[in-house]
Amino acid sequence: MGRNRTYFRTGDRLTDVPPRHRSAAGLITALAGAYERGWQPADIMHVTRRALGTRTAPTAAAALLFEARASQTEALAPQDWRMQLSRIADAEPDAARFAEGLPARCEPDDFATALDAVDWQIGVREWVDLTALWLEFPRLNRLCEPPSAWPDVRVQHHAPDAKATDHRALSRIRRLLAKAEATEFVEEAETLTAKAQDLMTRYAISAALLDSVDNNGVDPVSLAVRSHRIHLDNPYVREKVHLLTAIGEANRVRTVWFDRFAIATVVGSPVDLEQVDLLFTSLLVQATRAMHAAGADERGTSRTGAFRKAFLFGFAVRIGQRLKETDSRATAEAAVDANVRIDDLLPVLAMRSAAVDAEFDRLFPATRASVSRSVDADGWFAGQSAADRASVAAGERRITR
Repeated sequence: MGRNRTYFRTGDRLTDVPPRHRSAAGLITALAGAYERGWQPADIMHVTRRALGTRTAPTAAAALLFEARASQTEALAPQDWRMQLSRIADAEPDAARFAEGLPARCEPDDFATALDAVDWQIGVREWVDLTALWLEFPRLNRLCEPPSAWPDVRVQHHAPDAKATDHRALSRIRRLLAKAEATEFVEEAETLTAKAQDLMTRYAISAALLDSVDNNGVDPVSLAVRSHRIHLDNPYVREKVHLLTAIGEANRVRTVWFDRFAIATVVGSPVDLEQVDLLFTSLLVQATRAMHAAGADERGTSRTGAFRKAFLFGFAVRIGQRLKETDSRATAEAAVDANVRIDDLLPVLAMRSAAVDAEFDRLFPATRASVSRSVDADGWFAGQSAADRASVAAGERRITR
């Protein structure tokens, strides 16, 4: 049976406690309500920073980490939820130290007392702003069961993706891309990205698709469809969404954009989602580097916002085309390497795409396509040229596991 997540009683009890404690009670209650409406920890921190700036981030993180301790999140939450909280703790060390000092079992209405114990300075305005913001969060599509239902579904959260994810391969991919993003030398970055792309393509097809062929296409893990949210920051958010969508379309992943909160939701198989996330991060770094490297001509054209938006848009369109070409070529090569006929592999890909489409339509029955606006021609062609130079194809040296 699910637990009741309404933590604070109303009425006479709250009139007997100090205003600061009533404010803390209201904040935690607002947080629990947001979770029940489909929000997750990373979503809340992302929108809080966008709406209120960085001044409230430590208090917001402290509230999230306190609520996690009080509600036994470590024992009940799905893995992705716990990973989000871990990243929040890494980003807000003061809040992390506060959470580490909490007792193993604490009550939700002890939040203000716990803050007092560490002399946490919070203004009344900060309490009000955070509480009002979280109370106003609208209902989002649920990507997992809400916390009140965790005891009923906790066994199901971890098992489906266990076979689909090879953490050693993904760690190697991440290391290659991290080196590509850190180097100041374009040629070295392209070589590292090419190696990572080669490993990603072969890993995705062999792990997710060829395994499905071996199991006659009925392995439920092979057809598992997941979804998660990606948070984008200024500047040029819309153009970044175009890049994310283009990468997703080349990898059987669907994308929907929530403009008000700058949140994109991607839907696809676990393997494809991992690949899209990694490619998006790396190619966004490459696109940004190329955009700045374009410099400024004698008129200063490339420094304008219009030029840079058009550059990123043109880059996204051309990258999407190249990725689709790479996907077709890599699929054929992977089939040969695994001694599988391409005619046996293509139905598996089609079946996977159909499963993704069905889940996307279930989550988002009413969506509309984004309409492209007129763009700066110089920026568009400069972005297309940069995309032609970006590394997305396999390098000359093959990478094997």
